[in-house]
Amino acid sequence: MAGIGFSLQRMFDKETFSSRALAYEYSSFIAAGPWIISVLSINFLLILMDLIQSDYSERDLFSATIVYSFLFSKILVAPIQLVVTRYITDKLYNKEYDVLKPTYIGVNNIVFFVSLLISLVFYFNIPLPIYYKVLSSFIFILISMIWVIMIFLSAVKNYKLIGIAYCIGGLITVALVFYFLENPIPFREMTTLTNFLLSYVIGLSVTFIILAYTFFSTFHYGNPYTYDFIRAFGKHAVLSFIGLLYTCGLWVDNIILWFGDYQVKVHDTFIFAPYYDNAVFLSYLTTIVTLVLFLVIIETEFYKTYKDYFGNVNSTQTLQEIDASKNTMIESLRYNLFYTFMIQLLVSITLVLLAGPIFKVLNINYVIRDIFKLTTIGALFNISSFICILVLLYFEKRKSALLIAFCFFTSNAGLTLFFCTQPLQYTGYGFAIASAFTFVVALFPLRYYLQNINYETFALQPIYLHEPNDIFVTFANYLNRRCDKKQRISNNRHGRQRR
Repeated sequence: MAGIGFSLQRMFDKETFSSRALAYEYSSFIAAGPWIISVLSINFLLILMDLIQSDYSERDLFSATIVYSFLFSKILVAPIQLVVTRYITDKLYNKEYDVLKPTYIGVNNIVFFVSLLISLVFYFNIPLPIYYKVLSSFIFILISMIWVIMIFLSAVKNYKLIGIAYCIGGLITVALVFYFLENPIPFREMTTLTNFLLSYVIGLSVTFIILAYTFFSTFHYGNPYTYDFIRAFGKHAVLSFIGLLYTCGLWVDNIILWFGDYQVKVHDTFIFAPYYDNAVFLSYLTTIVTLVLFLVIIETEFYKTYKDYFGNVNSTQTLQEIDASKNTMIESLRYNLFYTFMIQLLVSITLVLLAGPIFKVLNINYVIRDIFKLTTIGALFNISSFICILVLLYFEKRKSALLIAFCFFTSNAGLTLFFCTQPLQYTGYGFAIASAFTFVVALFPLRYYLQNINYETFALQPIYLHEPNDIFVTFANYLNRRCDKKQRISNNRHGRQRR
């Protein structure tokens, strides 16, 4: 975790306003820069479609295409993300850099073929022009592959490049939109919409190419075992379920409401609930403050105390010295978690109270405003629960993190279904109550662990360590043998050609 922490620490060590402001600006860029850039470019296209008085059905179709691509690509990658992150982090710690390139190729191959299959099945028999379906499939596949490469670039802490790639892709998208407005490609149907979509595909492609080029230029060597990472799914299976359940929990209320009274159906293809979707999206934007503060806390103050405590545990320090470092770490964590929560609470309450005049100035529908007030409170508790999950994973308390993710998914689904049967003014209560309930649940395992951390650290360690020998290991070994055989054949062929 300390990859970017050294840069932040140096900034915070300088007791000047400018250095601290730069540190928080840098942290903001790391935590939410690519997300904000993507959101701004997409919303710019939607605003531009309004200004040129594009057909409302086309605007909804464009919006639904992007929403579906982001949502389901994230769910597709979710079971892989935490497992692969842990796998490559362990390899980086052991300085086994030759696994990064083959692991990325293997993960990307799997995600590419699965996303291609999903696209073919989904778009096979829908009433849209073939070129629109091809472009929409490209968006879904590209976003899925961008999620994958983000895992690797984030693990090696190349945040600056990630932001630059998104900036360039967004600027190219906007530039092409203006170009195609003057020189449109004459598609047979939905000319303006398809040109907008083509601009977005090209911008995404440029972003992906920059990210991929940087990765391969940094890790241009590797071993032949492309699918060796699969064995990690047996060892870290819980991480896969945590990622899947939490990600599905984030979206399950949206998907349920797509079939409710707020439903809008576009071209007999997509169904979504724009009022609720927009309100939830805006409420998640309010959590950027917490993401930034948490990044600063984890990468600077907490990591130092965490490292001191476990360093003392692994050395010959006395129990008094271990207890002292433990108390320092716990006090730092408790203070900073409380501080982060209170800052986010202040931001959320302020935005809820000012939602009326703000939404009036922005000319946003009052229905979205009313839902936003509820989902903003839900987002406050949701981001707090997410932080609890991350802290528990930091201490390897995976079952507790899984419990929280499961609680969030089931409570959000159940309460959203319940409030769907109530009058429309109760829309959003399901997400808000589920998030608050999950946060309360999350506090219990975190508090218990911190109270018993010495016992958990010393007494609950396994006596014997053994490598798993499950179906994932068997499958990985089979693929490794095939990869090794192909590599030998390739080397022999190249040897004969040189002779």
